[in-house]
Amino acid sequence: MRDKSTSQTRARSGRQRRLLGALTAVGVTMSVMATGGGVSFAAVHSQAGQSSTITVWVDSGRLPMAKAWVKANPSYKLDIVTFDGGANGDGSIEEKVALANRVGHGWPDIVFSEEQNDVQKLGYPPFNFPAVLNNLVPSSVLNNYAAGALSPCMVGKKLECLRNDLAFDVLWVNVPLMKQFGYTVPTTWQQWQTIGENVAANHPGYIIGALGDSYSDAVYLQAAQCHLNDVVAAYSLLSNPNDPNCVNMADLLNPLEKDGSVPASANEFGSTFAKTYDGKVLMDVGPAWYSTAIFEGKGSVLNAPAGTYGAYPPLTWAGSKQAWTGDVGGGLWILSSHLKGAQLQAAANVLVGLATSKVSQNLSQGYPGYVPAAKSWIAEQDASGLFASPLSSTFAIAAPEVWPGWSQTPWDVFGLWAQNVTPNLIAGSSVSSQLSVMASAILNNAQSDGFQVTS
Repeated sequence: MRDKSTSQTRARSGRQRRLLGALTAVGVTMSVMATGGGVSFAAVHSQAGQSSTITVWVDSGRLPMAKAWVKANPSYKLDIVTFDGGANGDGSIEEKVALANRVGHGWPDIVFSEEQNDVQKLGYPPFNFPAVLNNLVPSSVLNNYAAGALSPCMVGKKLECLRNDLAFDVLWVNVPLMKQFGYTVPTTWQQWQTIGENVAANHPGYIIGALGDSYSDAVYLQAAQCHLNDVVAAYSLLSNPNDPNCVNMADLLNPLEKDGSVPASANEFGSTFAKTYDGKVLMDVGPAWYSTAIFEGKGSVLNAPAGTYGAYPPLTWAGSKQAWTGDVGGGLWILSSHLKGAQLQAAANVLVGLATSKVSQNLSQGYPGYVPAAKSWIAEQDASGLFASPLSSTFAIAAPEVWPGWSQTPWDVFGLWAQNVTPNLIAGSSVSSQLSVMASAILNNAQSDGFQVTS
């Protein structure tokens, strides 16, 4: 255990290194925005008190939402700028904020982030970007969020974002194929494992899940209540690769990885996934947004015939009634701390509108975290006829079952898994052997950020 002064010194050192890295990458980022978005970085900033225009940065997926909201609210003038949304933890938001901090202007008033841990990074020095929303957003709004939905937005007791959509995992099932093979939809991890072993023996080439995703740690280890990345107090992390919950899930996955029913080479967003597994995904454990991103509808990876896939509740462990699920993403709306006075409140109103109104959330790519908007969104999904059964009942069950012990942290836990574990799994290492590898990567990053780590 290190003393407090050592922790603070390491924290400053780690953040300073990231700031220097961010500043050196800014030139590349500005070029991308200028050529890809048609607008330079410097041209899109809005300074508090100098303009009634509110600058909103969104990725292409959220652009229709922003346009719909401003059309429905013409009294607000928005300058909507598209960028990559911090996709795949690339740090683009941090780079842009670092540059704005350096030159003293250029911050967006509102920014959408695809990365759940961006607030945890931006909420600490040297960035200090998010505004604190505790007194800006009415409690009537906050109380209408799903249980746990705002957890990624909390830095200590400060609320520093509003959640766009939830990304709890469910069990996706190819209903016609399950009937053809004679399987019953499992309710426990052990039943799921048994089906996987039978699939490998009797239907080789078919799969019940994937291990090649950058977020497989959340899909499986978080659902198992594995204490590998659990913030238990300010600057205190619990990371125990020998936790029986971690070991049990790894032991369950090992034979499925080996027999190919949950292959390490399978990545839903990989270039060969559709070609290799079209018609062969019997089941998959994955987030709510897999609905139209992976399975059903034009533009999805598999574009399965309507009525092929249905969503079933998260799996439990045999003998337990409580199911827990992983949490894979879900966007965030972040307000700039550089706004003042009337401009601050006006931008807060826009933030609330984008995050909660039906006019914007009905166009969300995922299940809204704001309960009234979620009811409207899910009704549209069920009315589409794309799915084998209504999503509403399963999503209502799964939404509050995200296990809170897998914490959002300044380091990107998905990125650590993708960099340190996924290549080893593809090379043939067992899941069990990679628990200590992942724990070591987390330890190094946590200590660099000034966290005390216990096991």
